[in-house]
Amino acid sequence: MEKRLVLAIAMSILIMLAFQYFIIKPTPKANIPTPTEQPIAPAAKEEIGPVISPELLAQEKETQVETDRYIMIFSNIGGAIKEIRLKDYKSVNSNESLELVKIQNPFEYIFSIDSPKAPLSTLPAIYELEKRDHTIIYTLRTNEFEITKKYVLNSPKYGIDLLIFVRNMSSGPKEFNYRIIGGAGITEKSAQDKRFLEVTSNINGKTVGFKKPKAGRISTPGIVGWATLKNKYFSVVLKPFVQTKNQFYSEDRDGNLVMGITPEGSVMQPGDSIENKFKLYVGPDQISDLKEFGYGLEESVNYGFFGGISKLLITVMRFLHAIVRNWGIAVILLSIFLNILLFPLTVKSFRSMQKMQELHPQMEKLKVQYKDNPQKMNKEVMELYKKYKINPFSGCLPMLLQMPVFIALYQALNRSIDLRNAKFLWINDLSAPDAIPLPLSFPIIGNSINILPLIMVIAMVVQQKLSTKFMGAAVTDEQREQQRMMLILMPIIFGFIFYNMPSGLVLYWVVNTVLTVFEQYSVFSAESSLKA
Repeated sequence: MEKRLVLAIAMSILIMLAFQYFIIKPTPKANIPTPTEQPIAPAAKEEIGPVISPELLAQEKETQVETDRYIMIFSNIGGAIKEIRLKDYKSVNSNESLELVKIQNPFEYIFSIDSPKAPLSTLPAIYELEKRDHTIIYTLRTNEFEITKKYVLNSPKYGIDLLIFVRNMSSGPKEFNYRIIGGAGITEKSAQDKRFLEVTSNINGKTVGFKKPKAGRISTPGIVGWATLKNKYFSVVLKPFVQTKNQFYSEDRDGNLVMGITPEGSVMQPGDSIENKFKLYVGPDQISDLKEFGYGLEESVNYGFFGGISKLLITVMRFLHAIVRNWGIAVILLSIFLNILLFPLTVKSFRSMQKMQELHPQMEKLKVQYKDNPQKMNKEVMELYKKYKINPFSGCLPMLLQMPVFIALYQALNRSIDLRNAKFLWINDLSAPDAIPLPLSFPIIGNSINILPLIMVIAMVVQQKLSTKFMGAAVTDEQREQQRMMLILMPIIFGFIFYNMPSGLVLYWVVNTVLTVFEQYSVFSAESSLKA
């Protein structure tokens, strides 16, 4: 029984990790138009628009602007944003403000616009700059249109406002159509974290999930509530206040995602003007900040199937951090709290497994006695369970009930920005493996080693040995051999699973294993004393 149980737990964790890696994304709802992949020429796939001429690039002038939350660099090419730093967050292993957005291609600058129907009139060009208090204004004048971009930067919250004013400067009616870039320039150095890069959106009131663009631009028609480009911890969200045709995204030449929307076009008479408004959220992918920004952006945060439990665990962890002021200690206290909460289930599981082990010799006799009559054997086994008041599923059920908590905790700790750059003992970042540098590079492990998973393996060996010790008198030779295999196999499997996980999650599991050892020792010792 114990062998099957632990194997089931290990397999559940493996399945959970695969499920999180490949499957858990917000999925399109039934009434959402199906995203379509629009093929584009191979050469064009590398750029959102035509190649910028060197002469135009030579005229680029950058303007740095600082607000309460941001350090931003604007460009006169397209009158758009090419870099954004977050003042509230630091780069990994640095005191520099976090560089979240950095864009090389002017066609991908945030809030740059182009027009597929009349590209020559709105392609990135040199805009004239005007600076006022808390306002940046860029203007482009052509024979057809006058385009003015007014950035309002006085919000103390995460957010940038953009007003686009367009005026028909020609002598006849003109149709104005354009696409606007809402997110680009987010990259990940870690291959493990690249899987968190995604684009999600709210279309016709429903959340539309991410589909990797393989050979073109992914476009979803409908009314766009918001569209977000996000990595593991941060989001760039475009909120339009205009009627929209679609939301789109694609990969640039470096494989990075570029996201935007296409507003509905309009026919303008000579001298007519239109005004379009957009808001941009650039900040942590955190429910509290997104909710403060408004417009239902908190719906873009996805913790998976057990998201409700994840949010509750994050709330508890933040409460504990408010008391102890250290995220490592908060994770330890969270583990203790969950162990206390689940202790009755754990005790029930231990006692059930012990009783099942004790009955195993009798069950083996019944199997031999009724080997030719399976129905009779099953009936006798159930009578045996009834006589000793054993529920055969009670040993597994508590563990299975804990699995949703572990999955939710995995999501919570894996994606919680609170653990980013959080230090504890020798750990520099609880959101990453606790890599300790080595003087030399070794096969498989490289030039660093993760200590916490090794501690976890040792704790699991102790737990397995303790279980074997207390069960030893009640098991058969076959079971004893199985236990010896488990003593070697299970710590190796779990060590492999956890080796590259965030150290905050491994810390939780180490504490949980140590607490389980003490609980197991206490329960089995108490049972042995009563029998004596």
